[in-house]
Amino acid sequence: MSSRSGFRLATGLGRTLGIDHPSNRYVAVATVVAGLATLLWRWSTDADDIWLWSFRVLVGVFLAWAIGRELDPDDGSSAGLATVLVVPFMALGGPSLVSTAAILVAVRITVRTTGISLQLLDGAVLTIGAAYLGARPETWPALGTLIVAVGTDRFARPPGPDRTLWFGAAMVLAASVTALTMADPPEWNQPTIAEWVMLGVTAVAGFLAIINTRPPRSRTDFRDHPISASRLRFGRVLVVFALVVGVVYLGGPVMPSLTPVWAAAVATTVMHYYRLIQQDHR
Repeated sequence: MSSRSGFRLATGLGRTLGIDHPSNRYVAVATVVAGLATLLWRWSTDADDIWLWSFRVLVGVFLAWAIGRELDPDDGSSAGLATVLVVPFMALGGPSLVSTAAILVAVRITVRTTGISLQLLDGAVLTIGAAYLGARPETWPALGTLIVAVGTDRFARPPGPDRTLWFGAAMVLAASVTALTMADPPEWNQPTIAEWVMLGVTAVAGFLAIINTRPPRSRTDFRDHPISASRLRFGRVLVVFALVVGVVYLGGPVMPSLTPVWAAAVATTVMHYYRLIQQDHR
């Protein structure tokens, strides 16, 4: 991860994607290949929604990679593996790109890989985003995860500024207004056998990722500070939190809707143990 001390941004959420980094070049190619392959496959099989599915797969692959590099900032291999795992995971159904993006933002806020705390612009964007998510019941688990990330930022180590508490309150208010006036909660759906299997695998992987969190060596993007181990661990906790809340609230549909998130969690754990095996054989 690169560090650019002294660089100033009006937002604490944006990260760079310079082509000088191998992982960034890889994801640029991987997303295009995944999108084109899906387009050709669905066209050759006379499937419906060819362009929509191609877009979903393309963005889903990118989001899996982005979450993977948040959960394992020291090793881009986890993000790379996530882009591979997410493709068969999506056989269960198309991911909710909005929910997945919200969880990506939640993890980024918690881990603070940018090195910059939430700014006023971020608070405004997050409040508008909370209002949007509140009007869509299927996104409420991701919304809850995002609100938890913002609301607890002040108490993390290192702590965020006091304004994050106001941001969290504004998000709750905005989401409550749209949820009460525009949304009808969906019914809980029994998970299928495949969804139960995926739930079990990702829950175990998420738990192992949490307990195996090590102090990261990487520095933040825009400050010359190391990434906090406690923040990284809590970022991984949020992934499991989103899974548990989603299953309790939505049931089976939460699994296909968050496949990029689970792919990143599984990849992080797999690469952790792969590195241990490599060390033992040296």
